[in-house]
Amino acid sequence: MSDDHVAAAEIYRERLKAQPQNTLIAQKSFVKAMEIGDFELARTAVRLLKENGELDAEMPLVLFTDAFAKRDWRAASNAVLELETGKNFAFLSPILQMWLDVATKQNGYLSLSLIQENKTARYYYQEQEILYQLARGKPALANPLIKKIVQQNDARMSPIRIMVARHYLALGRVEDAKNTLKNKGTAPEARLLQTIDTGDFKKMSEKVTAQTGLAFVFQRLAADLGTQQAPFLALVSAQMSAHIAPKSSYGHLILARRYADADIMDSALKEFTRVDTGSPYLLVALNALLANLVQKDQFDRALQQLGAVITAEPDSPQLYLLKGQVLQLQSFHGEAAQAFKHAISLAEAKDIPDRVLANYWLSLGGAQEQAGIWPEGLQSLKTANRLSPQSPSILNYLGYAQLERRENTQEAVAAIKEAFELRSTSPAITDSLGWAYFLTGQHDKAVQYLERALAGEPQDPTINEHLGDAYWTVGRKYEARYAWKSAKLFAEDDDHDRLSKKIDLGLLSELVSP
Repeated sequence: MSDDHVAAAEIYRERLKAQPQNTLIAQKSFVKAMEIGDFELARTAVRLLKENGELDAEMPLVLFTDAFAKRDWRAASNAVLELETGKNFAFLSPILQMWLDVATKQNGYLSLSLIQENKTARYYYQEQEILYQLARGKPALANPLIKKIVQQNDARMSPIRIMVARHYLALGRVEDAKNTLKNKGTAPEARLLQTIDTGDFKKMSEKVTAQTGLAFVFQRLAADLGTQQAPFLALVSAQMSAHIAPKSSYGHLILARRYADADIMDSALKEFTRVDTGSPYLLVALNALLANLVQKDQFDRALQQLGAVITAEPDSPQLYLLKGQVLQLQSFHGEAAQAFKHAISLAEAKDIPDRVLANYWLSLGGAQEQAGIWPEGLQSLKTANRLSPQSPSILNYLGYAQLERRENTQEAVAAIKEAFELRSTSPAITDSLGWAYFLTGQHDKAVQYLERALAGEPQDPTINEHLGDAYWTVGRKYEARYAWKSAKLFAEDDDHDRLSKKIDLGLLSELVSP
């Protein structure tokens, strides 16, 4: 968390002590407390607001979470009762009561049935029953639902499949864990399965308990509220999860995302770095961390963070792929190509599927092409196409890169036509096809496709320039200059200079778009 947010919370703490009846200060104190996860300050603020009858809907949840973390079961039960009298979060009452029952060694059957009967809570019933039965030591009762979520392979249930697999690992049921993850529905599941296959999965073993089950309730709530554009309530939910299960990697990931949504970026970056190196969620967290650092032009810090992870996992092709991508964003295309080459050698040693390996070769070909390492780049792009022969993005890049160099024109146009047949809704591919027609002298056809591409991406400088060149060639010179002016608004460096000359002089042969 940032020093500014901590300092602000301290100021409100002192103001609240001086003016304990000031509900406005209490409200602001609660907000600041939840921004930094200070449950002591939050609890004080909530109690003062409660005394004055100004309790917000989420506040009993905070009291429940704090009581649960302290194993104060009576206070937790009282908070559940208080939650039931509210509106927005009353549906959570049977879920919280169920986990309270598990924590206090009660059976929880009544609460489980109430979850199914509640219209809103029912949405969470399937995952809650699975975790409930595992926490009670009754995996056989969870098996039908586990088989169902494995078969359906829905991405939403990925965290549950991971929790189930880790529970099986803790029980020594390695094959059951692998079967739970066998469909590799998400990258974290594939990563955990890979970890299991290495035999080094001791750190990944974790039984489902009342604490981890309850923490997941708040993790799920935080994710759902985040998609519903409720950033503060989502952050509160993520903080409650972290309070219950402070060592949860998935909890750190969820909290980091909610911090990012609330634009508390320093705290978001810190939470992303707290995801364990061996965690199934490492690459997801690392991608998000790097994206945020790159957005802030902190490339050195991004490479430093990446380097630390690579040191811990030197045989991970995905990490070198990320390194190459960061280097490319800095326009270090030659260095990026070296990173992609290393990623490919590691990936081939791990027998990664062809469709995944194709993207590695596409990345290498793109870096080589931009670095001027040609025709090596062409061979890399052809390898990508051979590994994944019906990929529109690969076919488009393969064709366009050759068109830019005015080589192998027939082969290039054929590749772009095939890409268009596979994905005719893509403005980028439609632009490539229009430009292919332009370069092969079919200018009227070029205008038709380039206008279609522009309708999909009206501010794209490349499409505007291509269309301007086509307009000029068919005699529509006023429209050509308008298109070039539009392109110039977003163009940079050499492209900007070339467009300026076109606008002044018209389409001279040396000014045709690359």
